[in-house]
Amino acid sequence: MGRGSALTPAGAPAGAPGDGRALPLDRDPRRIAAMFGGIAPRYDLMNRLMTGGRDGHWRRSAAREVAPTPGDRLLDACCGTGDLSFTLAEECPGCEVVGLDFAEAMLARARGKAAARQRRGRHVPTFVRGDLLDLPFADREFAAVTAGWGVRNVPDIARAFAEMKRVTRPGGRVVCLESTQAPDGAGRHFHRVWMGHVVPLLGRVVTGDATAYAYLPASVEAFPRAEELAAIMAAAGLTRVRYRRFGVGAVAIHVGEVPADVAPGATR
Repeated sequence: MGRGSALTPAGAPAGAPGDGRALPLDRDPRRIAAMFGGIAPRYDLMNRLMTGGRDGHWRRSAAREVAPTPGDRLLDACCGTGDLSFTLAEECPGCEVVGLDFAEAMLARARGKAAARQRRGRHVPTFVRGDLLDLPFADREFAAVTAGWGVRNVPDIARAFAEMKRVTRPGGRVVCLESTQAPDGAGRHFHRVWMGHVVPLLGRVVTGDATAYAYLPASVEAFPRAEELAAIMAAAGLTRVRYRRFGVGAVAIHVGEVPADVAPGATR
């Protein structure tokens, strides 16, 4: 699993369309919240196992794309158990980090980890409950917004990016870390076998929940490819959209910027 290539500009030649995007995948928010609530106790362990321990490296790479400066207020949407939120706080100890998620069980884990870190004198984020599709924040409230492995689970991807852009100040960045379909070739074949067969088995053994980890590969197949996601971000009004692939091409970090002259609520 490599360090990732240089960021690819949006509009670069696309690969062949994926064959799974028409899957009738159920992204009902209540069902998704219940599913993540059920796997919350072993969520972090499964992340390590699924990625061969590389997920921490990818989070650090995403946090560095934010390019924060002390005093910035940062939002980590779809924060889950808080690992990307904690990484942002570590990368910029002088920043105020807010983690948001709609699954209370995941937030409970994040708050528990925050309390342990705080007892050791470390700078920690604040965690709040909320919906990525209707963020409970004012326009231009944050210097940057991140979303790590969360956009894939929402029923309206375009609206998710519109909301992240809305709460980001002009000149700020929106950074998305997400699983994606690997490019055609040996890497794609390996990833399909790993995600389609090995990960569901791991999920059944480690969490006792086969359904959640069968949903994961299906959701990746139904998700737009990296170049398509970049186009969605550009259509939401983000500029200088680019992306970088990791992990045999099956993980991508997308970065977009809010135009310096954007008006609140505008999409372009």
